[in-house]
Amino acid sequence: MNEINACNVNDAVNLGLSYLLEHGIEEDSRNGKVLVAPGPVMTIYSNPKEHVLFSPTRDANPFFHLMEALWMLNGDNDLAFPMMFNKRFKEYSDDGSRIWGAYGWRWRKFFGSDQISRICAELSDNKKSRRCVLSMWNGMPNDHDMWEGQDDLFVATNGGRDVPCNTHAYFDVRGGFLNMTVCNRSNDAIWGAYGANAVHFSILQEYMAEKIGVTVGLYRQFSNNFHAYLDVYSREKLAKIAAEGHRYDHYSKVFDTVPTIPLGANNMYWDSDLRSFIADRKVQWESKNFFSQVAGPMYDAWQEHKAGGTENALIHIRSMPFCDWRIACEAWLLRRSKGADNAA
Repeated sequence: MNEINACNVNDAVNLGLSYLLEHGIEEDSRNGKVLVAPGPVMTIYSNPKEHVLFSPTRDANPFFHLMEALWMLNGDNDLAFPMMFNKRFKEYSDDGSRIWGAYGWRWRKFFGSDQISRICAELSDNKKSRRCVLSMWNGMPNDHDMWEGQDDLFVATNGGRDVPCNTHAYFDVRGGFLNMTVCNRSNDAIWGAYGANAVHFSILQEYMAEKIGVTVGLYRQFSNNFHAYLDVYSREKLAKIAAEGHRYDHYSKVFDTVPTIPLGANNMYWDSDLRSFIADRKVQWESKNFFSQVAGPMYDAWQEHKAGGTENALIHIRSMPFCDWRIACEAWLLRRSKGADNAA
């Protein structure tokens, strides 16, 4: 197993893709030619809250990444909210309205209880606990409407469009820090490991750390099959993205380092604000933090962008405090105004 020790996702992109380009093996897959690491890869983030990727060539959609992360925290599996930010999301639905493998649904509802709340309660009461496992893979027949009476292995081998790639996560508190290890059966380096996963799971980790009353520690991402699709990103393009990992890392000392804005999840109103944000979008925020400063302006900017008003979208983004999301959203919108293709 190869270990990649990174400060943040931009550092990880540089180190991880460089490793894959040097040691990867070309193979065929059901989705085309892939470059696959010779064995499992463990990416370890020392600063997981620095989760925004700034590479212009990768062109990650910061709006979609953040909104999907909040949708997950809310425990949903319906398409309505994420489809606002990525129309392709429907391609992963078996019934046209829900996502079978939705992580948030698995975290909070699928198994009959709210796993996140239970783990937070356990680690709040017992900081030495080593039994906090968050399950995402379902090995038992279920009683849900979609694929009723079947487990994930059946769904995966019988044409299901989506089963969890991340199967489970471990949480522990050491020295006042919440550490998290996420296990992934098959991890696309571009869209998964250093794209969606880096945002979604680090936000989950931060949310849980704040609920428990500790500091965010290490985030370890174990990728059993670590790969990149060469039909989508050539070796030359992968090398360019790797180089941009360091070149455009706004968290590094190369720039006037950009801050992150805490979620503020320990605020008594935060969870109700989250529910309102997913359901209504236009509400008066009680917690006066992440939603009013970051998520709200980003949502408003996205609506303006979709209506064709890039300048109005930028006004909303520039109303945000100076932070990583503001820099990424502004750059993404400016690339759109220059005719770049929409990317998630």
